[in-house]
Amino acid sequence: AVAFGGGIAAAPVATGLVAWTAWAAAVTLGGALLALARPAAATAVTLLAVGAVGVLRGSTPPGPPDHVSRLALPRVARVEALVVDEPMRWSAERTRLLVEVDRLDGEPRSGAMQLTAYGLTPPLAAGQRIAIEARLDRPLGFRNPGTYDYAARLFRHGITVVGTARGERITALDDRDPAWPTRFKHEAVGAMRQALPPVSAALLAGLLLGDRTDLPPDVDRAFRRAGVYHILAVSGFNVALVASTVWALLALARAPRRLATLGALAVVVGFAAVVGGQPSVLRATLMAVLVLAALLLEREASVLNGLALAAVAILAVRPAELHDPGFQLSFAATAGIVLAPLPRHRLIAAVAVSAAAQLAVLPISLAHFNQLSTIGILANLVVVPLAGLATVLGLFAVAAGPVSATIAGWLFAATWPVLLALRGAVAAAAAVPGAVVHGP
Repeated sequence: AVAFGGGIAAAPVATGLVAWTAWAAAVTLGGALLALARPAAATAVTLLAVGAVGVLRGSTPPGPPDHVSRLALPRVARVEALVVDEPMRWSAERTRLLVEVDRLDGEPRSGAMQLTAYGLTPPLAAGQRIAIEARLDRPLGFRNPGTYDYAARLFRHGITVVGTARGERITALDDRDPAWPTRFKHEAVGAMRQALPPVSAALLAGLLLGDRTDLPPDVDRAFRRAGVYHILAVSGFNVALVASTVWALLALARAPRRLATLGALAVVVGFAAVVGGQPSVLRATLMAVLVLAALLLEREASVLNGLALAAVAILAVRPAELHDPGFQLSFAATAGIVLAPLPRHRLIAAVAVSAAAQLAVLPISLAHFNQLSTIGILANLVVVPLAGLATVLGLFAVAAGPVSATIAGWLFAATWPVLLALRGAVAAAAAVPGAVVHGP
């Protein structure tokens, strides 16, 4: 995993010819060393070959002649495209669309674009074809050295053109219902909004689904200052709760061990489909699947091997994720917890887990966000149990909705005071003088 990731990181400065030459030489030398019974040396050389594969996977090939990267910009154009991801609504008046272009001003074109629509937009779903009149340009970012490079991030994800448009100028070219994960997510968020006050509903949506769209700025800021923002980004914490809750319920119902494991496996995969494909979700889901598969096969699960395999799988499909802060934070925090020696005493172990995760992500947080939380280790001891209780109650409430609105209402009512306590704990931690230290 480290060798493959290192190759992807080296891709911008290494040519394809160098990578292919290094790969061929490493494979040849590795085979020779293996034949000479030198397994340690053969392993080291093989890792060089893996790094060369990473270089090749991380390289960006030139686009075809009709690629949108070759357009003369800026310009206003009519774009016909396929919506490839669920539209991201930042506010009631601002929606971000990721599209794959079919035609531009009537001519065939290819390539991805990121469009921002202002104003009200028609209901859109992933997989739907749309037409939109937009102003297109190259992505730009801050030019101060060392600051966040927005244009570079988009380029790593294959986006070389961005556009802006009015929402009312979007026309759906076909009728397509959202896929079941999107429908389920919308219905779940709608049930939360109907049963809870606005801020509590937004907080529960963040805990359960990672949907922070409606979270007020002051609450969002408090979670960041308190060093507990990770509970609003669906990760191993949420996936482990879902898997363990389903497994425990099936076990209490006297289901056979393997049936309980299969049930937990199915729910975890469905949960990941609903939440989305963020790096933290993919990592946690892959690791959970490996652990549950080990239970099915009656094998011992290696958490460190699971973490490494998850990294290789994600980077093989989406090599640009290596540079994503979410990917780096998720894997660093998990590696810190897995590798740290933990004491036996429960309270001391809880502090050690929090400290290990915080220390592991410290350089990444400083590099990307120029800030350090001084209160996060202690705040997690109170916030994580409250978030876990709210998450489990919220899951039960959402699951009970289709069966009985009354039971769902009772469960949402039981969740509300926990959410209030969670907000109070976060606000108290964020109010501590020096809770965040800025280090530009």
